[in-house]
Amino acid sequence: MSLDLILANRPARSGGGAVATGGLVEAVRPVAVPWDGTRGTTWIGGAPLAPGESAGAADAAFELAETGAGPLRQRRLRFDAATWRGHYAETANAFLWPLLHLSHEPLPERCPWFPAPAPPADAAWRAWRAVNAAFADAAIALGGECCWVQDYQLGLVPALLRAGGFAGRTGFFLHTPFPDLATADPFLPPPARARFAEWLAGLLGADLAGVQTEGDAARLREAAERLLGARAEGDGLRLHGRLVRVAAFPAGIDAAALAAEASDAPAPSAELRGDGSLPLVIGLERADYTKGVPERLAALRRALADGARFAYAGFSAPTREAVPAYAALRAECERLAADCERLARARGLPFRQEARALPRAPMLGLLRDADVVFTSSLADGMNLVPLQAAIAQSARPAAERGVILAGRRAGVCAAWADFAADGIAPVDPLDEGAAATALREALAGRPGRIGDRLAAAVRERDAHAWGRAFLAALGEA
Repeated sequence: MSLDLILANRPARSGGGAVATGGLVEAVRPVAVPWDGTRGTTWIGGAPLAPGESAGAADAAFELAETGAGPLRQRRLRFDAATWRGHYAETANAFLWPLLHLSHEPLPERCPWFPAPAPPADAAWRAWRAVNAAFADAAIALGGECCWVQDYQLGLVPALLRAGGFAGRTGFFLHTPFPDLATADPFLPPPARARFAEWLAGLLGADLAGVQTEGDAARLREAAERLLGARAEGDGLRLHGRLVRVAAFPAGIDAAALAAEASDAPAPSAELRGDGSLPLVIGLERADYTKGVPERLAALRRALADGARFAYAGFSAPTREAVPAYAALRAECERLAADCERLARARGLPFRQEARALPRAPMLGLLRDADVVFTSSLADGMNLVPLQAAIAQSARPAAERGVILAGRRAGVCAAWADFAADGIAPVDPLDEGAAATALREALAGRPGRIGDRLAAAVRERDAHAWGRAFLAALGEA
């Protein structure tokens, strides 16, 4: 089955960029069909209008987005500032994003910098509907055999495609966790609850709804039964007389490409590592409140205070900087990083925590050479950094490899639960003492360094396999 359309909130390539980059592009690149001038995959993404830009002209234009594995044809839908703000900042980011991460814990009650989902105002919800409708209309106008709708921002699109007569198959993939309804209930007063139900009904307009883990699939089915009156049937849901398959497809990475890049990546600088006698602990992620950056810094502070000796380099790429909720997160990270730096400096230990994105080559060098890769997501759909680390380190001698710490509520810990002794060790970021103990154990190579068994499995279950499995299931749905 040919993948004709990919619909995603962001374009594959923003205007003026030479090569399409980013996690979503990396994830779907292996299954996209390069555009040959008449056939191939078309990516439809959205963005606010640039100053002086004509909406009509922008919406009508197609362009090529080079991915490194062949070009995609791209269309960028444009929206006025108010519409995009209502859709993206007020609904997708302020309401749905924190809500979807309530998979196990009432995080706004446990973490002051984790915001409660903010029910969108009527105008913001209308804007969100309008953006979803524009994506659906663009896909219907192009047609095709298969449409892949990516992630929560476009949750209404599958049902709109069906209502609009799209003749092909539609798959929806959710990259975030799916919330536990009992945990989320206190944050869903009646208007917000109805809007969450509308979002859920929208994505269930697909022929196949894919999620990251079996736990996410079970929580989705339960929410559909309670909120929409759906009936579980096998691994799917019967809703409005039709069967929607719901299944887990744990996302992978392009392991072969990453291994080739990592082998040529530069070694971490002496400024980061010191004289090389100290073990190197690294943290790499987006600066998002779901990623557990303050929690990791608190664990590092405890470990330093207890006498652990290590060099630390952390880089958190700024994200959603215009969203007000992130100000509290930045302030807490700065406070904790300053505490850690004082402790480390007093003992002559290198310590750096920066709010910036690293270029890919030095990032891969850190992943390859670290002794501990400390990821600390409070909740995460998957978190691909541990898988990247496993491949980056696989070229090193087995005895010299590091240990990966991963937040226990991240999808990677569920999908790779059998590999704790092979390098991926779960940690509870919300338990500062336990996280500090896990770090000290990892510095000693326990419970196990990154092994060949893990690296081989990451290669086998890579992004190519993930995309093929999703498309095969869509063809059979």
